[in-house]
Amino acid sequence: MAAYAAVTSLLHTLDNLSQTHTSHSLLYKKEQTEVLSEKYTFLKTFLEDFTNIFHEDVKMKLLERMIQEAANGVEDTIDSHVYDRHVLVQSKRVRRKANTIFHQNLEYAIEEIGLIQKEVMKKIKVNSKISHSRDTSSQIPLDQKDVIVGLDEDLLRIKDRLIVQSSRLEVVPITGMGGIGKTTLARRVYDDSLIAYHFYVRAWTNVSQEFDTREIFLGILRSMGVVNDEVERNSTTEQLAERVYRSLKGRKYLIILDDMWSIEAWKHVKRSFPDDHNGSRILLTTRLVDVASCACSGNSLHQMRFLSEEESWTLLRDKVFGNGRYPPELEKIGRYIGHQCQGLPLAIVAIGGLLSKMSKETSSWENVAEKVGSLMTSDTMDCLNILSLSYNHLPQYLKTCFLYMGVFAETREIPVWKLIKLWIAEGFVKKVNHKNLEDVAEENLRELVDRSLVLMGKHTSLGKIKTCKMHDLVRDMCLREAQYENFIHFKTRTNLPWEDMNILRKLPNLEVLKLKDGAFDVLTWILSDEDEDGFLKLKFLLLERMSLKQWEATSNHFPSLEHLVLTNCYSLKQIPFDFAEIQTLQLIELHECKRSVLVSAEQIQEEQQSLGNDDLVIHVNSIRE
Repeated sequence: MAAYAAVTSLLHTLDNLSQTHTSHSLLYKKEQTEVLSEKYTFLKTFLEDFTNIFHEDVKMKLLERMIQEAANGVEDTIDSHVYDRHVLVQSKRVRRKANTIFHQNLEYAIEEIGLIQKEVMKKIKVNSKISHSRDTSSQIPLDQKDVIVGLDEDLLRIKDRLIVQSSRLEVVPITGMGGIGKTTLARRVYDDSLIAYHFYVRAWTNVSQEFDTREIFLGILRSMGVVNDEVERNSTTEQLAERVYRSLKGRKYLIILDDMWSIEAWKHVKRSFPDDHNGSRILLTTRLVDVASCACSGNSLHQMRFLSEEESWTLLRDKVFGNGRYPPELEKIGRYIGHQCQGLPLAIVAIGGLLSKMSKETSSWENVAEKVGSLMTSDTMDCLNILSLSYNHLPQYLKTCFLYMGVFAETREIPVWKLIKLWIAEGFVKKVNHKNLEDVAEENLRELVDRSLVLMGKHTSLGKIKTCKMHDLVRDMCLREAQYENFIHFKTRTNLPWEDMNILRKLPNLEVLKLKDGAFDVLTWILSDEDEDGFLKLKFLLLERMSLKQWEATSNHFPSLEHLVLTNCYSLKQIPFDFAEIQTLQLIELHECKRSVLVSAEQIQEEQQSLGNDDLVIHVNSIRE
């Protein structure tokens, strides 16, 4: 998968090299770039068609690694030459020598990829039947809400507890393992017409494992529609807590706290829920019994159950075929697959999404059944293995899109416009017929939704997906696969010495960097003109909860930066003004930063506009005075 991403990125670079006016100043040889483009286009097709066929083959993994390293090497050669020509001051003699070395390196690269291509041809002969990356079998796009089985009894019991019990404020926890349907049940309760009639105010917010009290309160206020951009920007956590309390005071309300992971999180928010003895309720979902026991009122804890074998088959059948007819010869093997998922809805839905894209032949289903049987027992790791099976059967162009979603935080829904923009910038979206890239990216997202790997959030007035997210177990699988593929590398709470930042600066293909929670122990970050090695390919930079006070750098240190996010950097004074010269910069996001940081961002935006770039956008969540 990392090989596919590397090849895609290189082809994008070669295409830019052949089209831009600056390419003439590089004195590159057109025939060299054409040969490289032709050979790597062939390899890209090979990876699309054969990766899933040989995904468990050790030799295939080695071949992918060779392709990845070769592609990265060519791109490094080109990028270094571009940088030398346009950034470093050189004499004509030095430039001529650099051009000669550049052409020699490209010749070596052509020879190397020629040898790899021979190995690829040997691999193709092993399996003469090419599997097309875009499966043309019947596809039934299904909304997750349409495929719900086995929750009717749970729904009635929860509704009874919310409506019939005492007038005091009560907390009703729903507990059970990940993927068992807690959030699905809570959503059905929340959307129920009787519940909507019974409670004057309803609000929903996500909590998650690394909870943010401020975001919990903002989620409630947004759900109630009683907060605007100014309040979000300028309110402290305490002010938001008070606003929640006042908005609920005297009203009969239902609050959904989804995915609560700690008693501490519950203690932080519970004081904002007034008890006016009017029958208000809080519905809480959690995997942890101790959290549920701490929060619940009396014996109102609701334990989710696993699906029966009949319910498992019904859910699988409906996910694959909708409510339509199905080949009777598939029922026996289908029931076996449902049984092997051990009654866990998320696993059944994921396998159903996989089967819906495969041929409806007994042999295909038997192959899936064999793999499911070898993976599934009863714990979370086995569920991740089931989800990985769905990932392994994705076409190559969807794998890169899916793994990239791991860079987004767990707690918040992902804005689709941002996701699509990043997919396209990374070169993960390829043109199909006469469609524009945005439409193709939306189709890719819809296909991930149909396969139950991505959940839909909000919709636009035209019915398009506005926000999306991943189930936390799916995200765990995504991060596991991304790290295994060397697609994303995570380091958290390291408190590394600042000297180690020099190592990061020299990583040749680093495109996404997130520094969180004191990842480096530093108050000052200064990159001088003498620092020749910058973050040459870095496109996305996040600084979150860093103690950084002073930051000095030039556009040469971040020449490819597109997206800058500063979150809870309370001490930082300003963004380097020279960022106004970064022509690729498209978005600056600020959350809980000083007003001086916002002022510096606005100055950068004004300077870019004076230079003719009107694309830079500033998003402000909140500002600390």
